[in-house]
Amino acid sequence: MSTIKYIGRTTDFKGKTLWEIVGNLKNFGVGRVVVRNMFERYPEPSYMKIVKVETLPNEETRKVKVTVEKTFRGQTYPKLVEINSVSYKADYRLLHKHEEASYCRAVQRAEKIIPREIDMPPLLKEFVQRETGKSDPKIAIKLKPGHNNVYRLAKEGEKPTIEVGMGIGKPASPKLYANCEM
Repeated sequence: MSTIKYIGRTTDFKGKTLWEIVGNLKNFGVGRVVVRNMFERYPEPSYMKIVKVETLPNEETRKVKVTVEKTFRGQTYPKLVEINSVSYKADYRLLHKHEEASYCRAVQRAEKIIPREIDMPPLLKEFVQRETGKSDPKIAIKLKPGHNNVYRLAKEGEKPTIEVGMGIGKPASPKLYANCEM
């Protein structure tokens, strides 16, 4: 009995390339909805509605330039997005026309409010207390702005919905920390 040995990297991709999908559709799929398998792990729908398709000169790579209306995690981007560098990945699937209405439903994302400042790590806290004399120094949080950001900083006097604290978190093996003080 022979055994099969696979060589090379494995991939999590599941589906077809954009080249394969748009090449088999009438009018190259303009107006149709494509879903990337990698984004189906989120509870909110992520999909792309094809607006325009162009081929790229190098036919060996089988890439296409697709202009889409992109919706990521239920939030539609304000501008059209061009997909060309990831179009070769076999991770796309075409939605059936009868699935489009139910899949592309509008979803209101719950906004998560984080505190404006958090405690310092223990060692840094000791250094700052010695240098400044403050009893409980804090670090201000800077949040990177983005159009698909679900988090926002709490306003003055607003109660955060997410608690952020210093600690080691939940250890993978609690018995390693059985005799440690936390």
